[in-house]
Formats: sequence, structure tokens, C-alpha cells
Amino acid sequence: MKKTLFFMIALAGIVIFNSCKNEGYEPVLEKSGAPAINSPANNSTYVLLEDQKNDPFESFTWSAADYNINAGRNWEYMNSDKLGEITYTVQLDTESDNFSSPIALTATTSTSFSMTVGELNGKLLGMGLATETAHNLVLRVVGDLSITSELDNINSEVVKFTVTPFQAAIVYPSIYMLGDATAPGWDNANPLPMFAFSETQFAIVANLAGEGKFLKFIQNKGAWAPQWGTDATGTNESGPLVFRSTEAEPDPPAIPAPVAVGDYRIFADIDNLTYTITKASETLYLLGDGTTPGWDNAAALPMTKVSPGLFEITTTLAGTGKFFKCIETLGQWAPQYGTDASGTGDGGNLVFRPDETVADPPAMPCPAAVGTYKITVDLASMTYKVVAQ
Repeated sequence: MKKTLFFMIALAGIVIFNSCKNEGYEPVLEKSGAPAINSPANNSTYVLLEDQKNDPFESFTWSAADYNINAGRNWEYMNSDKLGEITYTVQLDTESDNFSSPIALTATTSTSFSMTVGELNGKLLGMGLATETAHNLVLRVVGDLSITSELDNINSEVVKFTVTPFQAAIVYPSIYMLGDATAPGWDNANPLPMFAFSETQFAIVANLAGEGKFLKFIQNKGAWAPQWGTDATGTNESGPLVFRSTEAEPDPPAIPAPVAVGDYRIFADIDNLTYTITKASETLYLLGDGTTPGWDNAAALPMTKVSPGLFEITTTLAGTGKFFKCIETLGQWAPQYGTDASGTGDGGNLVFRPDETVADPPAMPCPAAVGTYKITVDLASMTYKVVAQ
């Protein structure tokens, strides 16, 4: 009995001794330095533009976190393989939600991260943020050094900035135009792509070869079906479309080209099965109180014709409260191009005034800041863009 009691006392002493021996030798984390965000700068403002979607957004950069691991004499935890690398997660949220449900832009062992304007815009739209609206956002970097589950993350200070996302254009599949009235002729491997307004409406501005020449539309390069032609009632101005879905069906008649050689806007609606061909402007001039010639239509600035239906000019615009329009002929107010109520200083829809019997459309507003801008007018899509230079 005495031997048993002695053994139990000895065993308890060993346990107590070992417990005291190990106390203070497990790793202790001292979070002595949080990562500091270098960019973006606090209170920065960004307006994202679709024209810059492939450009790099300002890089996200931060300093390394400083973890001080006090492991005493327990060499197992001092081994660098046990400590591992710090993983940084870049978190983004709205200021109002304040990281209650952040998104992660990246998780990396580096101290920098880059993404394109388009990639960031996609992240913002994925957060449910409205386009063309400024949003107050918060950003932080979370450092994580995983040794044991008890080790907490270390967060940077929060950076606030404002971002306005853009509405990304929906890209619809195109159809193609070809024929001996067009530049590629009947080469179905090299037809002209048309601008897609939707899945069923398409347009193109192209130079047509004149009377006695023809055109058609095809869906796929290198294939004659699906295809659209017309019937005996189709003219060189408008008519019905006749659809050929497979090679087993007979070819419909081709669409006749206008009599005069020149640039034309061809519009096809494959849902309602109609087409129209209208004369397109081959010269354009810029004027308005936001431009150097003012509203003097005899001194308007000539725009450069890049291709049929596409015009550009780089010039000075006068800023907030000033406007511009495009005219086709010096000294005349029609044909003329303005915009609608949705037109802005960045771009918008074109509204065509073919002659003096039609009311003037609203003028395009200049951007807020005085400066040099490139103005692009696209008569196929009937849109204009204004980009700072």
C-alpha cells in the first residue's frame, strides 16, 4: 500500500514538472506591425471608362506585415518551415457595409496586386453597384500567418475611395454583308461584319458599287446558309428579307444596290424580316458654342473620315454649359446630327435631321472640363464618343 502511494505521488510530480517545463514555450504571436496600404491613396476618386477596360487600374500595393514569433527554446516552432509565408487578402466593401460582407480581390503572398479597369468594373457590378454612379468604398489588406488555429489575422488600416463603374456594352453575335456591290464581292470567307444592336437588328455603313450590283447577308463566314436575300418586291431602298436556313433550300434573290456609287447605311431586321438602304454622310463638320468656330455653319471644322460612316476630330471643347453638333454640308443646317435626352459629355446616341422639315435635335453637351478631346461619330451604330486627350 505504501509503495502504491509513493508511486502515485512520484507520477504526479513528474506531470507537474513537465507542465512547468513546457509553460511559455509554445509559440506566442506578437502583431507588431500591420500592413500599410501605399496605393490607392486614401480619399482617391476614380471614374472607370469602357474605352479603358483593357488598361491597368492603379496597382494595389502595401508594406509587409510584421509578425514577431516568440517560441522560447521550442526549436520545432522556430523552424522556418513551420512559420510559413504570410498570405495577404485584399478585401473591398461599400463604406455603408463596412466589411460585413466584403469581396476578395485577391489572396497573395506578394505585397502588390494589379487588375485591369474592366476586371475591377466587373467586380463592382458583381457587388450589385449601379453604373454611372459614384460609390464610396473601403479597402483593407488582411495578413494571415497560419501556424495554429489560435493565431489571429492582422488587418491594415482602412483606405476609402470613390469609384464610378461603367455600363459594359452587351456584345451580340454579328451577321455579315457581301455581294458584288461590296468590297469583298461574293467571297463568303471575308464578308463585312455588321454592327449588332441586338440579337436581331444589325447595321453597317459601306461603300456600294452602284446600279446593277447586289448584296446579301450571311450568318457565318465561309457558309452560304443561313442567308438572307429578298424577293421580287425588294428595291434598292427597302423591302422584305427572305431567309434561307439550310443549303438544301433555294437561294433567294439578292438585294439590289442603289443607282449611285457611294456610302450607304444598310439596316437589317432578321426578326421582322425587313431591310432599308439609306444614303450616308460622306463628309461631316463640327460646330457649336463649345467649339472654336461657334455656331457659324460656314466655318465648321472638318472631321476626318476614317472609314465609311466613321468620323473623328481632335479639338478643344469649351467645358460645362457648352454644346456641339455635326453637319454634312458647310453653310447648311441639314443634314445634321444631334443627340437625345440621354446624351452626355462622354457620349451617347446620334439623332439625324435629314432636312429642314424635321425639327432640330438637341445638341451634344461638352465635357465639364475645358480641354482637348477626340470626338468619334459612328453612323453605323448611330453613336458618338468624347475622350480626353
